[in-house]
Amino acid sequence: MKVFKVVIVKKLLSCAVALCVWILASGAALAQDLAGSVLIVIGDAQVADSKGATHALTRGEKVYAGQSIVTGANGHVNLRMVDGAAVIVRASSRLKIEDYFVDTATPSKSRIKLNLENGVVRSITGKAGEASKESYRLNTPLAAIGIRGTDFVVQASNDVTRVLVQSGAIVMTPLNADCTRDTLGPCKSASSRDLTAAMRNAYLELRSRADAPVFVPAEKAIESPNLIAPPRQDEPRVGGDKGNKAAAVSTDAYVVDANGNSAVGNIKNQVASTVKPEVPVVEPVVPQKIWWGRWEEYANGDARTMKNVTNSEREVSSSNPVFGLLREKTEEFALPTAGVASFKLADSESYLVNVDKTLTTAAITSPALTIDFGNRRYDTSLTVKAPGISPVGIQSQGTITFQGYFISESNSPNTFVDGALNRDGSQAGYLFQRFLENGTSVVGATRWIR
Repeated sequence: MKVFKVVIVKKLLSCAVALCVWILASGAALAQDLAGSVLIVIGDAQVADSKGATHALTRGEKVYAGQSIVTGANGHVNLRMVDGAAVIVRASSRLKIEDYFVDTATPSKSRIKLNLENGVVRSITGKAGEASKESYRLNTPLAAIGIRGTDFVVQASNDVTRVLVQSGAIVMTPLNADCTRDTLGPCKSASSRDLTAAMRNAYLELRSRADAPVFVPAEKAIESPNLIAPPRQDEPRVGGDKGNKAAAVSTDAYVVDANGNSAVGNIKNQVASTVKPEVPVVEPVVPQKIWWGRWEEYANGDARTMKNVTNSEREVSSSNPVFGLLREKTEEFALPTAGVASFKLADSESYLVNVDKTLTTAAITSPALTIDFGNRRYDTSLTVKAPGISPVGIQSQGTITFQGYFISESNSPNTFVDGALNRDGSQAGYLFQRFLENGTSVVGATRWIR
C-alpha cells in the first residue's frame, strides 16, 4: 500500500513539473507574440483574432501577432509597439499584424510583417525595424513596401495603393511572381521605386500589379493619403518638420532603381570625376522660365545643382533619379486656349546611368515637341546617344492639365516622362528616363521655347 502511494505521489509530481514546464513555455511563446498595446482608441475600433472573433478595443489593451485592428468611419487607433514603434490606424481601415517578433538579444533577427487590407495607416519605425530593415514588410492588396528607417503613410484598397514619406525612405514594388507577399524586406526588381522625405507631400501610386508605381509630385497630390484620411492632433509629431521648408532640395532624392539595388544615400560621390558636359551650356536670349538641377548625390561640384537653382520664386514640378525640374511659381495660369505650337529645344542635359550608378555623358539629337493648346495635348520625341550603346528613342504623348502639367498616356517601352509648361505656355520642360535591358538607363532634362 505504501509503495502504491509513493508511486502515485511521484506521478503527480512528474505531472506537476510537466505542467509547469508547459505553462512556462506557453508564456514564453505568448511573450514572443506580443506586438504592442493600445495607446489611444477613439470611436468605433475593434480587434479581430485569427478565427474572426471580434471585440471592442480598449485603451491599454495588448495586441498580438495574428490579430487585426479594424476601425469604423469615426475610428482611430494609436498602437505603441514593443520595440517603441508607432502604428496609427486611421478611420475605415483594417490592418493585420501578421508577424511581430522582436529579438532583444539580437535585434537584427527581428521580424515585422503588417498587412493593410484597406484604409490608411501611418507607420513610424521602432528599434526592431531600424535594426532589421531587411525583415520588415508592409503589404497591401497590390504592393509590397520595405523601409529604410521611416515615418510613412499608406492608403490601400483593392484598386490602388498610395504611399507618402514623412521621414526616411521606402521601397515600393508591385506584388507579383518576383515579389510575393509571403517574403520579408523590400523587394528588388525593375518595377521597384523608392521615395524619400526629400519629396515631401509627393507620393507613389500603384493601380496594377503589371505596372510600376508612378511618382505624383506634391503639386498634383490631390489624392494624398493625408488628404483622404487626415492625421489627428494626437498623432506623433513628424520628425522632419524642423525648418523643413526646403525639403525638396534635401540631399536625399527620389530614386528609381532598375535593378532593385537602390538605397537612399548609397549613390553619393559615385559620379565619375571625368563626367563633364561635352559642350558649354548656351543660355538662350529668351528669359528663362524653366530650370533644372541635379540632386546632391550627382552634383559633382558643378554649379547646376538643385541647391543652386532653387529659390522662393521657383517651384519643383517634377523629379527623377538625377534631376529635379522647376518652373516659375504662380497661382495664375494663362495658357493659350487655341492653336498648335512647335517648340525648339533650348537646353538639355542627359546621361547614361551605368549599373554601378556612375554617369556617362550623353547627347540629345532629333528633338521635337508639339503642343495642341486647343485640345490640351502634347507630342514629343528625341534620341539619346551615349558611348557603348545604340541610340535610344524617347517618345511620349498625352494631355496637359489647366495648370500646365504633362500627363503621359503613351510612352516608349520602359519610359517615364514628366513635365510642365510655364504660366503662359511660352516655355516647357520635361524629365525623362528609359530603362534598358542590360540594367542601365538613360536619363535627361530638357527645356523648350517657342
